[in-house]
Amino acid sequence: MHRFGGLAGAAALLVAGAAFGDETRDVGGHVVRLAEDGLGGASLSVDGTVLHEDGVIYLDAEPYLMGGVTLVTGVAGAGGNACNAAPFVLALAEGVAPVFHGPVKSCAYLPIVDVQSEAIIFASEPLPSEPGEVWVWSLTTGFTEAQPKPFAPTEGTGWEALEDLADSHPAEALALKPVFDQLQAGLGAQYDSFAERISGLGAGNLAAEGYLGSACIKLTCEADWAILYLHRESERAFAIWHVSGEIENRIFPQDTTVWPPEAMFLLRESAGP
Repeated sequence: MHRFGGLAGAAALLVAGAAFGDETRDVGGHVVRLAEDGLGGASLSVDGTVLHEDGVIYLDAEPYLMGGVTLVTGVAGAGGNACNAAPFVLALAEGVAPVFHGPVKSCAYLPIVDVQSEAIIFASEPLPSEPGEVWVWSLTTGFTEAQPKPFAPTEGTGWEALEDLADSHPAEALALKPVFDQLQAGLGAQYDSFAERISGLGAGNLAAEGYLGSACIKLTCEADWAILYLHRESERAFAIWHVSGEIENRIFPQDTTVWPPEAMFLLRESAGP
């Protein structure tokens, strides 16, 4: 399953297939140089002319060819783990000055999801708490932001897919249609607050009697967290979460007599001493 890859990863800096450090490449008849200044800064130059400077710059491993133009893709940003580096595209054509597009104004992790004949599509994974961003780059328009892709459970998935949740972030558990439907209907107006927390920095795995996952909002992790427990035998979802500023934890379902022992243990533990 693993739709969300390393979603403990939703708040981490993820740069796949990138090259690090000083590097010089001969691309499309141009000399592309990536250099670090040793002071927390980096620059990207073409044929000796600096086109972009940032905290970090990473180049993807291979260029693309589109309409006779060689395209070098990569990401750039301030660095650190507060925000993901954002995509850029460097267009190199014979007899024409290089053109640098981006980075896009986004903190989302935006990998390339499709390369078409006239466009490159970058998109983030939709989360239960928010839709995925979609950015389209083309030779004629550069970067444009497209309609976001809303989160939706995977059609056709049932409780049997629970066994695929080993080492999976709890947001992946919400991709199971019966789990999503049960929580959305049962939580009602409280669904958004739970979804925001369960989509954050976290992890999960199979438990003795089902699945257990937890996550939190990164910057307020101690106060804004969520636990999701799925019980295999009863095919029911159980949720515990806390909202900053509130004293009591929120729970679902409210009737604790239906909570199985493994879930009740979690409920008591989350309540503290």
